Amino acid sequence: MMRMTIAFVTMFLIASCGSGGHRTLGDLNYKPKKEKEIEFEKMDYQQVREEYQELLTLFKDDVLKEQIERRIADVFMLEGGENQLKETEIKSYYAEAIKSYKEILKKYPNSPDNADVLYQLARAYEMDGYIQKELAMLEQLTNRHPQYKNNDEARFRMGEIYYSNGDYRKAQKEYEQVTTSKNESLLKYSYYMLGWAHYKQSRYESSISAFAEVLELLLNNLDEVEKAKKTEQSLITDTINSMSLALARSGGAQVLEQNNLLQGKAYLWLVYNSLGDYFLKKERYEDSADTFRRFVQKYNYSPRAPILHSKLISAYIKGAFPLQALNEKEAYVEFYGLKSQYAKNNGVNDNVKSQLKSYYDELASHYHSQAQAAEKQSSELAKSKPNIKRTKKRQDLQVKMLASFEKAARFYQLYIETFPADDKVPEFTYLQAEAYYSAGEFPAAIRLYEIAAYQLNHFKQDKYRVKAGYAAIISYQKLIGSLETQKQDTKVWQAQAVESMLKFAQIFHQDDRSPSVLTNAAEYLFSLEDYPRAREVAENLLQTNTQLAKPLKKTAYGISAHSSFKLGNLELAEESYFKQRSLTNKKSKEYQQITERMTSTMFRRSEALIDSGDKQSAITKLLKIKSVAPNSKLVVSAQYNAASLLIETAQWARAIKELKALKREQPKHKLAQEFDRKLAFAYEKNKSYKLAADAYLKLSKQDTDLKKRQDALFIAADLYEKNKDFDTAIQLFKQYARTYEQPFEVRMEARYRLAGLYETTQQTSKKLFWLRRIIDGDQKAGDQRNDRSRWLAAWANSQYGDSFADEFNKLKLTSNLEKSLPKKNKALSSAIKRYEMAADYGVLEFVTMSSHKMAGLYERFAKELRQVKLPKNLSQDEVGLYRKVLEEQATPFIELAVELHMGNLERAWDGDYNQWIEKSFLAMKALVPERFNKREMEVAYGDEIR
Repeated sequence: MMRMTIAFVTMFLIASCGSGGHRTLGDLNYKPKKEKEIEFEKMDYQQVREEYQELLTLFKDDVLKEQIERRIADVFMLEGGENQLKETEIKSYYAEAIKSYKEILKKYPNSPDNADVLYQLARAYEMDGYIQKELAMLEQLTNRHPQYKNNDEARFRMGEIYYSNGDYRKAQKEYEQVTTSKNESLLKYSYYMLGWAHYKQSRYESSISAFAEVLELLLNNLDEVEKAKKTEQSLITDTINSMSLALARSGGAQVLEQNNLLQGKAYLWLVYNSLGDYFLKKERYEDSADTFRRFVQKYNYSPRAPILHSKLISAYIKGAFPLQALNEKEAYVEFYGLKSQYAKNNGVNDNVKSQLKSYYDELASHYHSQAQAAEKQSSELAKSKPNIKRTKKRQDLQVKMLASFEKAARFYQLYIETFPADDKVPEFTYLQAEAYYSAGEFPAAIRLYEIAAYQLNHFKQDKYRVKAGYAAIISYQKLIGSLETQKQDTKVWQAQAVESMLKFAQIFHQDDRSPSVLTNAAEYLFSLEDYPRAREVAENLLQTNTQLAKPLKKTAYGISAHSSFKLGNLELAEESYFKQRSLTNKKSKEYQQITERMTSTMFRRSEALIDSGDKQSAITKLLKIKSVAPNSKLVVSAQYNAASLLIETAQWARAIKELKALKREQPKHKLAQEFDRKLAFAYEKNKSYKLAADAYLKLSKQDTDLKKRQDALFIAADLYEKNKDFDTAIQLFKQYARTYEQPFEVRMEARYRLAGLYETTQQTSKKLFWLRRIIDGDQKAGDQRNDRSRWLAAWANSQYGDSFADEFNKLKLTSNLEKSLPKKNKALSSAIKRYEMAADYGVLEFVTMSSHKMAGLYERFAKELRQVKLPKNLSQDEVGLYRKVLEEQATPFIELAVELHMGNLERAWDGDYNQWIEKSFLAMKALVPERFNKREMEVAYGDEIR
């Protein structure tokens, strides 16, 4: 290899000497003797150098000599490399090469080939371990020879050195230079190192973008690392891991979603996956879960979504967040189940099916157990002495129990639908029926019990068949019993119950319970009926039997009422419930049950009246509930709804009466806070400002909703102001302005109202303070700044100007101008400055106002100058001269006034008009009467024609 390389170098020497217009070796007269011909392949490095040295003595041409000297240095480089490979123990492998290259640079400082020399010298320094010297050569190379062909490599190497030195900013600069080139071999590594250079500077988002470029170059929208070239897979993995570090430092998946380079890429899931795994490894379980969740939510139809969703669940499990894990399992089965949109788009692969199977089982088991626990707790509470708290807790447990049974049943069903041939189908069908039964969903329970009993004979598992068959009959009895209690139609269910009983007795005839089942079937055959018939029979019974016994009459009225209710005849239902209740012992439980049915019917009638637009009748119906059933569960809701309707129909006094009664009688009701809110509103609309203000003030302190407390505070302040309680209004507006920074607009309004109140109460210094707060608030508002805030700031500046104008007007010019004039001038300047600041907001109202007011100040100043008292003891000539000087001082102010008024007039000519422009017109009539106060000459029509 050494001999081949030397031969190549020699050929390159001759070729390079012949390029660029220089003379070549062939152009010289030198002809070596045959025995002196250089046979490089038979020489060692020293001999080659000696031959080149001999050539140096033969030529005088500097260009050729330089090329030869470079070849000598190159031979030193080759020798150094070979010695290094052989691990020859030399202090420096490239010392001679370095020395030779340095001498060439020194000897030929302006050579066009110095780029190559610097490049080789840098390589020599690198090979010998002199990294900083290498860096110096590379810097010279790139600075002096910016077009050099190997500059991309040089800059990349500089970036590496800077990076190793910890100078990440310079490293970044060099890597960025390389990324702008077309050097494909370096591009991916340059972006990779650029990413790390940004990372080391805590510029994480830039780091992420650089790593994204690497992924785009290497993956080219592939969705797996394994699909890329094997030689590049390691770099891809490192890049994704590096990106995860940057993302973890900069905000996680939320930042990832903001990077446009990655959006829509097939490999994006790899980044989410890596970041989630990173957080998980660091035991940042919530961050890990959030990362996986963001991918799942944003790309929920991606084939990778189920994988990351499973990892999301695992993160919660590892982090000991069982509730979150459970919720995500539910979300998983919703997203990827057989009936999901995901399944329609992508199908359901084996991995997803495996997860579904596990999750359905776990979810069904969890909710079934949870429901049974709630059921047990509810039963225990039922044995205790009832009170409001226990009643509420039991109600909550009942709701939880029913919801849990429903969920358990649903997950059993999903398991069965997804895995219809699974061995657990009989068991899960039975358990699903049990869940519905416990939830009181008897029709669903019946259907499933009968499937388990009579339709799953092809399964080996048969221990649930008899149990299911008998459970179906019990469910019919429960259902029919509940329907009878509620006076509902039982005919269809009784008929079906008979069929089920007969079937059980036929198939499981050896079961000991078969005789009793047949007996029950016979009993049901005599008791079939439906709702229309039930009402018809009951009404006929009541009308044709005036002497009907009280128990029968009460039952008849009950049947009529409940049937009418179910059939939608609410008026008849209400009437029948009233009559049924009148026949019932007031102290009995039955009386209360009938009362609740009756009030429920009245409530439903009020809703129907509202829907028809008859709100007044609805109010009457709702308030009647309170009078006829004061202990009903619906009485508070009815009275509250009535009060709400009274507010809707602007019957403020009646609404106030009902709301006050509710507050007095139901202070701890769940709607108690709404009573306070609506009462405050009603007081306000009724113009009872003191009562409304007090009510809103109470809400501002006690309302559980922070936003409503905030709003109530502002309204209370406003109402106290309307009631002329200025001190309290100031206190509350000040509290609002200092407590709530947002919404910005309302805070600015509070400051505005404070400025006005302090003006009303003649507290000028405090008014000026809040004017400053208005101006400062607008200036610092940033993106929240709006037309209203600018108007307020302009107004505040104009008000500030007015205060200086008042001071100006109070100050009088005396004959001692030297003393009185500076004060007057200072007040004038301060007022003018504020008016100009007001005008700078560009609001027409304040532009024209400021122009008019400044002009007025200039007029007044000029007038006072002209009218100033003269010093005593002036001669007649001195008096004239003094007056002349004063006039010369006053005239420019009149000119300024005219100029400002003219500005307003020009705005009128451009189409704008307001009171200040009109005032400027009037002022100009006095200032320039010859132009603006002329009388128009009336010319007859005939005169015009002539």
